[in-house]
Amino acid sequence: MNAVTVENISKNYHIYSKPSARLKELIFPRRRFHQDFWALREVSFQVGQGATFGIVGENGSGKSTLLQIIAGTLTPTTGSVALSGRVAALLELGAGFNSEFTGRENAFLNAAIMGLSREEIERKMPEIERFAEIGSFVDQPVKTYSSGMYVRLAFAIAINLDPEILLVDESLAVGDVYFQQRCVRRLRRMREEGKTILLVSHDVAAIRNLCDSAIWLEQGRLMDRGAPDKVTARYLAALTQRRDPYAGETASGAAELAPDAAGDAAGDLSVHTLPNEDERWGNGHARILGIRLLDQAGREPQTLYHGDLVTVRVSVRFDRPVESPLVGILMCNRLGEEISGSNTSVENLRLPPARPGQIYTVDFHLRLPVLQPGHYYLTPAVANGTHRDSEMCDFVDNALNLTLKQREMVYGYLKMGCRIELRQVSSAKSGLAGARAPAG
Repeated sequence: MNAVTVENISKNYHIYSKPSARLKELIFPRRRFHQDFWALREVSFQVGQGATFGIVGENGSGKSTLLQIIAGTLTPTTGSVALSGRVAALLELGAGFNSEFTGRENAFLNAAIMGLSREEIERKMPEIERFAEIGSFVDQPVKTYSSGMYVRLAFAIAINLDPEILLVDESLAVGDVYFQQRCVRRLRRMREEGKTILLVSHDVAAIRNLCDSAIWLEQGRLMDRGAPDKVTARYLAALTQRRDPYAGETASGAAELAPDAAGDAAGDLSVHTLPNEDERWGNGHARILGIRLLDQAGREPQTLYHGDLVTVRVSVRFDRPVESPLVGILMCNRLGEEISGSNTSVENLRLPPARPGQIYTVDFHLRLPVLQPGHYYLTPAVANGTHRDSEMCDFVDNALNLTLKQREMVYGYLKMGCRIELRQVSSAKSGLAGARAPAG
């Protein structure tokens, strides 16, 4: 059963060049004094009960408009929305709050709108205060709040009113890192409880890590839908075509290779095999030819253990001049979460300007992180610029699969480099006696 069904939603705004044009249109109804702006055009999708659904897109693509229509704070020009369950929404900053009311009064107001009794919200109020952590400000008018306090209170109210459908519009981007982590933990718990969550975010990693499926909006139209890693990869691919070309920076103090040496090495060692190609994007000025994993003896390893010393070899062919080539790799787990990565710019290796037809082969010598055993993926990429500012030429998602076996126990994602020592053994009584001894 679907918790949210969106059918052919469109939203049109009339844009007037000046205020008098609106008046003229009222006086002369058969004449047109406005321009149409379609914030959304025929968007349709369904979200199953208990699913977490992501919405990505650039600013102005219609994401917030769509969420407001689902929440019922905007009326669509055409189309319909069907909801199955109680809805709580975290929309733009301060939406749903009366600025003259205190935080506590706004909590009671929001609860009443959602159909909760006064007794119910009184039972929930201590947990709202505990989660928001805004102290005595809960009894101050919200017009005195900072942006972080607004979101803290809004999130605390929304999640504690026991919604069956939660709409979140970029709210996790506001506030300190501790509060953001607390919000993500609560969202994960709500997923486990079977709540339906719609999340709008520019944070591609959050969409990949939290969502079961996603859509990509572009200028009000639905461009793609499906698995979050596929949708976000295509979205990022489109962004690379519109990047500003400010990529003249070079890393200071970096070593530089001679063009002839790079070309000779590539002729002998270049790799022409891509084991996998989930998604590929970039401007096409250069192309990843292949990627290969080698052990310390220069052979492809039959078995891989976390902590092994390996070489990742990547070959790139340049089809157009690239002034500041950058080659990198990214390691992800089976959920698409980024574990680690590096590139020539980060490691202060300045590659020479590339000419069409040249092939660069780059070796990454590394020790595999001590990770949980399982499947991991390497993604190679080539760009023009530096790690601070670059334009993607080619990015091949999940080109190489690594199956890591375990030598030692790992708790969580990876093992920390840690040294432990026992410093003292003492009784509780001697400890107290020591604490009472006068200084000196």
